[in-house]
Amino acid sequence: MNQFKNSWGFSFANWKYFLVLGMPLIAIESLTGYLVLPLQEITQPEDFIVFFETNSLIIALVGVVGILIQISLIGGLWVSYMALDSQKNINPINALYAGLSKFFPLFGAYIIVNIVSAFGFLLLILPGIYLSARFSLFAAHIMFENKKVFKSIGASWEKTDEHGSRLFMFTLLFISLLIIVTLILSSLLPDGILQAFALALAEYIIIIPLGYIYFTLYKSIKVT
Repeated sequence: MNQFKNSWGFSFANWKYFLVLGMPLIAIESLTGYLVLPLQEITQPEDFIVFFETNSLIIALVGVVGILIQISLIGGLWVSYMALDSQKNINPINALYAGLSKFFPLFGAYIIVNIVSAFGFLLLILPGIYLSARFSLFAAHIMFENKKVFKSIGASWEKTDEHGSRLFMFTLLFISLLIIVTLILSSLLPDGILQAFALALAEYIIIIPLGYIYFTLYKSIKVT
């Protein structure tokens, strides 16, 4: 469990940097959660239609901006892990820009990986977690090796073959932790912008150390 401990130690040691890096996504996810809150009280189909017709412009705008930020953060996290692990200075804006510069291959691979993993989640949940773990290195191959969409996915699957069970256990552990924290926050905080912000922040806090575990595996494979 040293990797688990080290991943949290790394995250806490660099928490200020990661907070700045993730704040755009946390903000946009909080806004998204707040915007869709009225849907919880809607029961009639025609009311759904009215809601989306009334808010279509803002929902579309937030959705587009959210996708751009999310994909940029995926690439930016890997660049940040590499820089911080090597004790090099890196600007969060530059890290996000690095992710944005690889937007199309990252976005393409992200969509494919999520579609494939979704089938696994529909089966028995655990296969979806396993598939997510096996595909976890796709962004590294795009950011550091300039691989295309399908080659990055294939490389991740191939290079995690010997580590599949360990990655599965770590991913399951962090997802379970996220579910527990989400349930606690949802029960303690009333519906609203504060709850949406707390949930987005909690998700990000848990993703950072999990991503660092993926990074350390990628780095160890490259060294060997």
